[in-house]
Amino acid sequence: MVNRIDFAGDTEHTETPSVISQGHEQELAELASAAISPLIGRNAELRLLEDRWEQAQEGQSQIVLVLGEAGLGKSRLVRTVVRLIRENSVSADQPQSQVVEWRCAEHFQDSELHPVSDFMNRFLGFGANDSPSARFERLARHLEDYGLNSPECVGLFAKLLFLPEDDRYLAGGLTPAREREETFRVVRQWLYACSAKQPTLFIVEDLHWSDASTLEFLSQLIEGGQSGQLLTILTFRPEFKVPWPAAPHQTFLALNRLSRRQVTEWMRTGSNIPLPASLITQVYQRTGGVPLLVEEFTRMVRESTVAAPTGGAAPTGGAAPTNPPTATNPVPPREIPATLQDLVIARLDRMGCNREIVLMTSTLGHQFDYDLLAATASVDEECLRTELGKLVSADILFSKGQWPHCSYAFKHALLEEALYTAIDEQKRREFHQRIAETTEARFPKVAEIQPELLAEHFTKAGLVLKAVRYCLKAGLRSKDRFANVEAVSHFQKGIHLLEKLEPSATRDALELELLGPLGTAFIAWRGYADPEVGPILNRAHALCERVGETPQVFAIMWGNFAYHIVRGDFRICAVLAEEAIAFAERLNQRPVPNVPGAVDAPGDDGVVEPGILMEALFLRGITCLYRGDFNTARNICADVIARFDDRHRTASLAKLIGEDPGITCRCYLSLALWHLGFADQALELSRQTVELARSIDHVFSLEYALHHSGWLHQHCRLGTQTQVAAEEQVQIADEQGFLFWQATGTLYTAGGLLLQGRMERGLRLLENGLQAYRATGAQLGLPYYLSMLADAWIRASQFAEAENALSEAIALADKNDERFQEAELYRLKGELLLARSNDQTGAEEWFRRSIETAERQGSKAWTLRTTMSLVRLWQKQGDREKAFAALSSVYGSFTEGNATPDLVDASALNESLLDERMRAEFAAGLKYVRDCIPAPMDEVVAVDWRYVPASTLGGDIIGYHWVDSDHLAFYLIDVTGHGLDSALLSVTLTNIIRTGALSGADMKQPDQVLAQLNEAFRGQEHGNKYFTIWYGVYQSRTRTLTWAGGGHHPSVVLVPGQPDPSVLTSEGPMMGVLRKAEFPAQSCHIPAESRLLIFSDGVFEVFREKRQMWNLTDCIAYLTVAGREDGNLMDELLSHVQQLRGSPYLNDDFSIIEARFH
Repeated sequence: MVNRIDFAGDTEHTETPSVISQGHEQELAELASAAISPLIGRNAELRLLEDRWEQAQEGQSQIVLVLGEAGLGKSRLVRTVVRLIRENSVSADQPQSQVVEWRCAEHFQDSELHPVSDFMNRFLGFGANDSPSARFERLARHLEDYGLNSPECVGLFAKLLFLPEDDRYLAGGLTPAREREETFRVVRQWLYACSAKQPTLFIVEDLHWSDASTLEFLSQLIEGGQSGQLLTILTFRPEFKVPWPAAPHQTFLALNRLSRRQVTEWMRTGSNIPLPASLITQVYQRTGGVPLLVEEFTRMVRESTVAAPTGGAAPTGGAAPTNPPTATNPVPPREIPATLQDLVIARLDRMGCNREIVLMTSTLGHQFDYDLLAATASVDEECLRTELGKLVSADILFSKGQWPHCSYAFKHALLEEALYTAIDEQKRREFHQRIAETTEARFPKVAEIQPELLAEHFTKAGLVLKAVRYCLKAGLRSKDRFANVEAVSHFQKGIHLLEKLEPSATRDALELELLGPLGTAFIAWRGYADPEVGPILNRAHALCERVGETPQVFAIMWGNFAYHIVRGDFRICAVLAEEAIAFAERLNQRPVPNVPGAVDAPGDDGVVEPGILMEALFLRGITCLYRGDFNTARNICADVIARFDDRHRTASLAKLIGEDPGITCRCYLSLALWHLGFADQALELSRQTVELARSIDHVFSLEYALHHSGWLHQHCRLGTQTQVAAEEQVQIADEQGFLFWQATGTLYTAGGLLLQGRMERGLRLLENGLQAYRATGAQLGLPYYLSMLADAWIRASQFAEAENALSEAIALADKNDERFQEAELYRLKGELLLARSNDQTGAEEWFRRSIETAERQGSKAWTLRTTMSLVRLWQKQGDREKAFAALSSVYGSFTEGNATPDLVDASALNESLLDERMRAEFAAGLKYVRDCIPAPMDEVVAVDWRYVPASTLGGDIIGYHWVDSDHLAFYLIDVTGHGLDSALLSVTLTNIIRTGALSGADMKQPDQVLAQLNEAFRGQEHGNKYFTIWYGVYQSRTRTLTWAGGGHHPSVVLVPGQPDPSVLTSEGPMMGVLRKAEFPAQSCHIPAESRLLIFSDGVFEVFREKRQMWNLTDCIAYLTVAGREDGNLMDELLSHVQQLRGSPYLNDDFSIIEARFH
């Protein structure tokens, strides 16, 4: 039943228990019962909200965005909605409603999820004197009501509320990034549980002051699609830009200023005194139709005549004399205050308020506790309560809670601002200092939980060093919670404050403390190569020389190295790596050799910071690998792991630099091993590294491992494995906001697809990934990614695009001295020349350059790949002896990796060279078989085919011909075995069918044709050769296909608009086995634009290392999906089969006919 509310009505307020929490209920009751003047000019807005609330109650979740300038009544509108919903919940036959109200605050714009934690504290009614145990119990009981009382869930909410750890409620040792993700999840679950249990009004006020984390949460909540009985109202000022896209259930509600008529109505409503039009005009002009100002000026007009300017001394007690306006004694327009500040101060002076108390409240902030004000103010308790009572009665403040555990909030931010700006500079500093020092001394828990609040007060008090330390504390707290945007803001505030101080050792040390975590927070947020990271790290690097040698200084050096290597500055990186090693030597008081090799493990007294020494050496190793020195890179990484790898040690260093060196060293060792010809070792080490990264529960290191796993598998040409690693990398990057890993994961996903032959999607994704990668500012590995693009363009015959990609890649490699992909770039240059213009001379020159480069660098992997390209060229030119000598020399040097595609291809190519003479003898026979197949045709029926024989001559043959003008026959024959005898029999059979030389058989009747063939070709009489056949005849006039089969698997018809294919099975036995066998014929109707696919078993019986890769069911499923997409289905199928085989050389004939019926 819909709980309809008369939003435009004026009803009496009634207390109703509409929410679970007693504390929150009391707060809502206090707000609802506060004096609210009539909502003039807002009837349309209220009606709209009424409609959205009704829809929400029916389970149609709604979102209303309320936009308006300050003072236009956004909060007033929300309070009116809350009051009316509560009043309507009185009826016993109406569902109880719940109000969830988050409030963003100007002072907490850099406090992650502050509106959430602030609400939960209010909602659960936590008192200042409640013990942590009592708070845990209350939290757990509340979450149990919603089915969210698992220890992990309670633990996450407890951390959100800054409760100390409790062994009963542990969040599972999550990383900061994962903890943030899980916190978002449980808060979403709680909100959904609320709306599932009862209609819920979810309010978020003042989004223009939202912290980044709260805004991210709301974006995920809204973009993910809300459900349940939920009405979400979000309020904000015009400067706020909504970050999520519009949705059908989302409504914008813009509040306008009041018109002159509406101002007149407002001022005259409830007034016993007739107000002259001139006075109303003056008020309208002064207020500009802003409701808050109209209300305050109307209150002034009703209360008194302004007798004197407000700039004089304030009275300290008693009320100013009043002279209420009458019809004959109106307020003179010239005496109306010019500003809200003048008006409010004048009103408070008339009430005899203590101005120091008034101004102190505005210094405390929009909301403050009585305890803090009492501890800070210089008056006794009785006086303080009296003064606060005056502010409440004047509608300046709202009071919440029962004294003395109560708090106060300003009715509107403009009132708070008006009072705050009335304080002179010196007094303002004094107030802020008193508040900050009192909070430190008397309320240490506040200082611990809200260091940003102390930072602000000390900043405004002019106490810079104290303010900076609290900025640092606030930033580290945000960074630990993976709120990197907020952390960056805190650190930057601290650095800006330090600029006010004279240079000193203290200042330098404090700035370095800020710069280190600022750099890593920026990297985690925006990526290594963001342009703002460089200046931060350069400044930190300069300060390191002045501050001294500490592990924190190494973190700065590491960050500077990371920044430059991601930007591709390898010459600078070589220098920075040696500086890092020298630093580690000094820090550890022990030298390390310039050339890494087998050295004794350091003694217990020799290395103070072995983790730092480990990482410093690794920086040298990674630089060597990128510059193409694979042997040195392997030696360094292997030596570092053998000497220093220790789980506790590397985990500690991960906290310092953000990644685990045990993971990073293994990643680059695996890549170096692949280059050196040890593919099996490389793949096994990569697998172990990913598993190790999972076990240490360090999400950034896991991303690192997955990235390099994708890289290695792409080098190995293992497309599926590349895609699997990359897709997990992208998933984690999306969850954690890792833009750099998101981009590289997209690149490797594309690389995996391209290796699997999925060219169109792979190319599109690769271009998207490159665009995203360039957007991070990174150049690291860009020549490699461009080589992937060039290779794809060459295979797609887009030669101009391939040339552009290779030219850019080679230029970047030269500029940055990035050499690890250099040999492959030169090989692709040669392949491009061959594909584009068959420039064999130019191609051979590039191939030779590639091999020379690979051999100089020690990369056996690149040497083998380019040697195969060169050998294929020589083979094409007929120089088989030179080709065999070159390939056998390189191929014979490999001792492992035989299952990787490059080694499989090399083996096949080597075999092909050995068997060249035999292949030549079969070439003529193969050509004859192919010539027996009719040319593609495009008539009433369009027919095309693909025939790719296995490495030896096989027994497959395909054919089709018009039996007469109305009947088209199709057939596919597969003779058992391979070799010349199988091929001869298949050719004989097809010639008989094509010429109709079967006595007693109607060639239009498939059952007769097969029966006669079975009798004529008995296997025992033909060298024990048997065969299968699928024979069909299409009558174009009736669009009927009739078919029969002898031992043959089904064919497939793909019908437009039909999700599943028609599978054309047959029941006849294998041909030549049984005498007098029957071959029943079947028929079906063929709709227009249907496609008939007849194929041999070589299409789906694909073996690799004696293991079948897929079967007929897999093949039909593939054709079903691929048939819905554009592209050449037969070519895509062939490419897929070759990929499954791991080689372009097939173990059986690949034969297929595709007929499209117009």
